[in-house]
Amino acid sequence: MSTSVVLIAYHGDRWLPGCLETLADASVNPLHLVLVDNAGNTTIDDLDLSAFNAGVLSTPRPMGFAEANNFALVEASHLEDTVLFLNQDTKSPPGWIDECVRVLRENPSYGAVSPCIRTYEDDGWDPSFLTCLSGQQKARLERDSLSSEVIPVQNAPAPALCVRTNVLADTGPFDPVYGSYYEDYDLCRRIRDEGHSIGFCRGARVCHFAGGSTTTEEQERRRMRQVIRNRVLYKLRDGDGPRWWTAVRRFLLDFPYRLARGVAGTSSSQPPLVTLKAYGDLLRIFGRLVSERHDEGEWMAYLDEIGWPPRPVPSSVSSRASVSAQ
Repeated sequence: MSTSVVLIAYHGDRWLPGCLETLADASVNPLHLVLVDNAGNTTIDDLDLSAFNAGVLSTPRPMGFAEANNFALVEASHLEDTVLFLNQDTKSPPGWIDECVRVLRENPSYGAVSPCIRTYEDDGWDPSFLTCLSGQQKARLERDSLSSEVIPVQNAPAPALCVRTNVLADTGPFDPVYGSYYEDYDLCRRIRDEGHSIGFCRGARVCHFAGGSTTTEEQERRRMRQVIRNRVLYKLRDGDGPRWWTAVRRFLLDFPYRLARGVAGTSSSQPPLVTLKAYGDLLRIFGRLVSERHDEGEWMAYLDEIGWPPRPVPSSVSSRASVSAQ
């Protein structure tokens, strides 16, 4: 099995050299790299991509994480057997991609796997990784006594997510309604709905700088606004019972509760204005919240718009083609 690595560069001058330098040793096999210039990058033309079968794409405008990855999937010259969605703020220990590919090859029930994710300085576990584990899995991980080479989970985050390309063709790509945050959980939900398992590879590690694109208070508030909005959408899609009733309860119960906590300034609460804006954003997609049929219709219309699944293109194209969307 071979791998296409989708790497979105967004204000990535700080991260890209280290990411690409270590990525070259993440597999003993040649990697197909789809590098996407998604705004704010000044050094992409100077990067050494000679270690990869690389194609460079340019988005027509700055895109959210979900849409930028989808742009890459559709516009790439071709896709290999597996697609690795990789964040720019990662560092790769040698061989970890080969380990993930081996696990997928030897465990056909798994549709997607992720390496275990460490902090950027490799001095602890990444919070997004720990969030996906149960309490028992966390305890066993610290004792290093998990017997299986794969840790089964419901969801895996997208700093480094390896998905079978044929599974991705069936489930569809990321849903751009999320923009950024929870789009990876939503993809995992659809992978599970197709009957495939999700897991972390115990023998693979990657280092990730959590919050690499969030450097100011304004960006942090915007991030939390998206997180609140997208968490509601994801939970509605992944839950049981009538969607409309669950959505109404979110607005009647969850919204005032969050607002009150923000006013009181309780621990882990968000400023009231952040919560107000997040729920205002939810009102703009209220039809998708309350109606599963409407939500599915919007999703299918999007897939038709981008031409999903993308038609495979022979891999004999030039090793480095710069493509700009028209």
